[in-house]
Amino acid sequence: MNFNHLQIFYKVAQLQHFTRAAEALFISQPAVSKQIHELEKSLGQSLFTRTGQKVYLTEAGRLLYEYAERIFTLTAEAEIALDELQGLLRGHLSVGASTTIGTYLLPDLLGQYTSLYPQIHLSVKVENTSAIEEAVLSHQLELGLVEGKVNHAELEVRPWRYDALVLVSACDKALEWPEAMTLQQFMDLNLPLVVRESGSGTRTVLEEALLAHGVQLPVPLMELGSTEAIKRVVSAGLGYAFISQLTIELEVAAQRLRQIPLSDFELRRPLYLIFPRRQRFSKAAEAFLQLL
Repeated sequence: MNFNHLQIFYKVAQLQHFTRAAEALFISQPAVSKQIHELEKSLGQSLFTRTGQKVYLTEAGRLLYEYAERIFTLTAEAEIALDELQGLLRGHLSVGASTTIGTYLLPDLLGQYTSLYPQIHLSVKVENTSAIEEAVLSHQLELGLVEGKVNHAELEVRPWRYDALVLVSACDKALEWPEAMTLQQFMDLNLPLVVRESGSGTRTVLEEALLAHGVQLPVPLMELGSTEAIKRVVSAGLGYAFISQLTIELEVAAQRLRQIPLSDFELRRPLYLIFPRRQRFSKAAEAFLQLL
């Protein structure tokens, strides 16, 4: 069914007049008559009966009018919905973050975003870096924030902000640290280390940084799947850990953890924003990028 024919039919049915419909549509009256004739011919049924200057709907015309009214109501709703989407009055954003970012940085960001755009529905995924990379590649997520390196050819990778990995212990450990202990001196003590699981961005960055200093990561006492779990194990005095400085502010203030300075080892790492190359962002995603 020709949509233009349907629009003309709908206007004629509303006004019950060919000439007035033509004026409302800014076309000639003969053009209206021709289009209605073509519509009736294509449907094989008369849609109007004529009495003088006025026209009335036939039974077929009344039936078509009911459907036309529903169709044009939906098109008006579609235009409104698209305008609302442009103005961020509706929409959806799917964003993911690796565990450290998702636990310590993303909640504040999402809080700010929700206060600015309360009508946007959020889907959030918090996993390790490799899982977030997979989700972005498969377009389950529009954007990802990760702490590990990502080198996939199909992904755009941009530094977002920086963090540091620092060595921590429980505050009540009796061991006296030299004022200027080196990384190698610490490793020579063969103390138990607690680390993140393989696939974690923190684990990968730590291993690469140690190798750059000629040190192999020893067999750890434990491999744990979250920073919170590592902090609890270390604060209980069971081991030592290299951990994100962003995550320990409360524990240091509460004297549950303490930072151990190393004179020759400072690990400052970028946190990355990732998304598919040639990605065309939704308005909701563009607003989140501006917030970042």
